[in-house]
Amino acid sequence: MAVRRKPLSASVISTLRAKAKNRKNITLGQLKKVYRRGQGAWLSSGSRPKIPMSGWAMARVNSYVRGSRKHDTDLRKKRKKWARSLEPQESILLPCMVI
Repeated sequence: MAVRRKPLSASVISTLRAKAKNRKNITLGQLKKVYRRGQGAWLSSGSRPKIPMSGWAMARVNSYVRGSRKHDTDLRKKRKKWARSLEPQESILLPCMVI
């Protein structure tokens, strides 16, 4: 039986939504994944003393937003592919005859 995760709090979601809104090509879903990975990193590895899980996870989100290539590179690659697909396609202009 799979363990069910607790939902993120309303304040965390509003903070992540504001960060996603301020940045181009970063979605709320990506930031939620990064936040969850930050929580997992706090639980699995040795973290600094007196730093709460929420602070550790939000620091990871801030690092991702600023463009760090240390963590979550798989999400960054997806983001680049997604951004590339939104670029306008070059259209071929045909010469017009003016009468």
